[in-house]
Amino acid sequence: MKKSCILILISFSLLILSSCKKKEIVVPEPTLPEITQSGLNTFGFMFKNEVWTPNLLFLTLSANYGMEGDAVKLNLFCRRKSPQNQNTSDFFNLKYTNPDISTGTYELNEQNCKIDLETILADNHAKEYSLYGKGSITFIRWDLKNRIGAGTFTLTVREKTTGETVAITQGRFDMVLGN
Repeated sequence: MKKSCILILISFSLLILSSCKKKEIVVPEPTLPEITQSGLNTFGFMFKNEVWTPNLLFLTLSANYGMEGDAVKLNLFCRRKSPQNQNTSDFFNLKYTNPDISTGTYELNEQNCKIDLETILADNHAKEYSLYGKGSITFIRWDLKNRIGAGTFTLTVREKTTGETVAITQGRFDMVLGN
């Protein structure tokens, strides 16, 4: 009888232990922010098939504008933790100059736009990209009174040493503008 009780207890314990599951911690995939125009300080784009958004725990997102001669210069800057090397960060900087910015769609080209983009690889080597060809930027809100700039963009960049081209698509920003 004693042996059968011990066997039952051992069997019951094994059954309970085998049915216990570890809870999986699910980290949600990054998603692009909604396209808004309220000065929410959101930014993002697709880089190849990868979502690129800032790391909001640090001051890694800024939008500034000012006059450069007779033209308005807009500077959008975003830094994120590198998905390939967690000890470093990647950055994206769009500098756009136009004599008159208002709502509407504008061409991005080498005369009015400079793109600096750097990604850090797992081996600590950097890939540096710049604007390649033409792109476009659409301002859905350009409100200097309330200091809000919002819009979308799309462009192609080329890696400076290898010539690899990458499409940047679904770009969006909704920023409080500093100067």
